[in-house]
Amino acid sequence: MPLVYVVSREPRLRSTVAEYLRGRGYDTRTGANYDEAMETLPGLDADALVVDIQGVPRGETGASFAVFGHWLAAHRDGTRPAVVYLLRKGARRPSLRVEGPIIKKPFPLEALGEALREQLGASSARPDRRGIDLDLTTNTVRGPQGAVHLTNLEANLLAYLMQHEGQVLHPRDLLVDVWQFRDATGASTLVRAHVSNLRRKLRAAGTPDCIQTIRGKGYRFSA
Repeated sequence: MPLVYVVSREPRLRSTVAEYLRGRGYDTRTGANYDEAMETLPGLDADALVVDIQGVPRGETGASFAVFGHWLAAHRDGTRPAVVYLLRKGARRPSLRVEGPIIKKPFPLEALGEALREQLGASSARPDRRGIDLDLTTNTVRGPQGAVHLTNLEANLLAYLMQHEGQVLHPRDLLVDVWQFRDATGASTLVRAHVSNLRRKLRAAGTPDCIQTIRGKGYRFSA
């Protein structure tokens, strides 16, 4: 099973990402800062890193992201580990010594899952499910009647439903795993609106009736 190392100064982010990745079949380790990462990584055979790009908090000491970037470039073995970066929305893009996709925070967890699958060589397409072919690199779903563009949330929601085919998913769970919300207030209304839009677009692509509503319980993708 692939080993992913997650480094972030935010305990909640570390635990949320690690829990999500373990649920997707990854082994995980976490680090609270870049110093800890530089001390730990040489002893790990990590397949990928999830690196939260952050500064050093005021009043604290330790390595900066720039220092960690230089260290990583010097110690990386060829193309391993692959790197996915997390960056606060609105923050300036830093110089990257090791290239990798940047995901803006806050983000749906499935966006991170897709980025890791791409970096580790897994296919992003999911064909032969009632003719559905979902491409998360372009947010496009293709069906018997053509291609339809999805929003980021719609694409991530469909990918998550397809990944959990046959399972009944409650709106509260969808808000946590897809939207990465902590407060489930208004969950049913928000999720219902996006599912409705997604169904409309799936009909336009010629793939209707894939998302079932289970009254009082949630939604289920069925191919």
